[in-house]
Amino acid sequence: MWQQSFPVRCQESLAGENPYLSEKYRILNYARRMTTEETEMMRNTSLGTRVVEGCTVRAAMSGVGGAVLGLLMGGFMHAMQPPPDIDTSLSTMEQIRQSYKGFGQACIRMSRNFAKVGVVYAGMECFLERERAARDLPNAILSGCAAGGVLAFQGGPSGMALGCLGFAAFSAVIETVMDH
Repeated sequence: MWQQSFPVRCQESLAGENPYLSEKYRILNYARRMTTEETEMMRNTSLGTRVVEGCTVRAAMSGVGGAVLGLLMGGFMHAMQPPPDIDTSLSTMEQIRQSYKGFGQACIRMSRNFAKVGVVYAGMECFLERERAARDLPNAILSGCAAGGVLAFQGGPSGMALGCLGFAAFSAVIETVMDH
């Protein structure tokens, strides 16, 4: 493809003086070589495991799981509410229709809140684990505080403070019981 226009005889003599004639620059090998332990670890770790350990994917998975759980909980909570004033002279189907009015909105509202909690809690916990290089109780408490504050954002500063305290205490109890 490309041919030299004149013979180069000085490469051997200039290799010690010119750093750009070294092996690193001639074949563009800028990355450091991995040790045998690192290459073995990379071989044994599947791509799926490496992807799932990322903070973004972990937070997204928690958000999806929270949304699904929120849908189920929203439906359950709506079904457990006392029925509104229903006209008993109507047919059974009409009575059921009236009692389940607002079912979809309740499910979506609960789903959105559970998804928020899942994303914020998992993302914050993963971030703190990476920054502090430890998986311990303070990570769970701080993550719970952040999730509670985000969930209670519409309640103002006092609501956010109470949400922070409540979720932090709940996270501390759960982490203590789970022995993490």
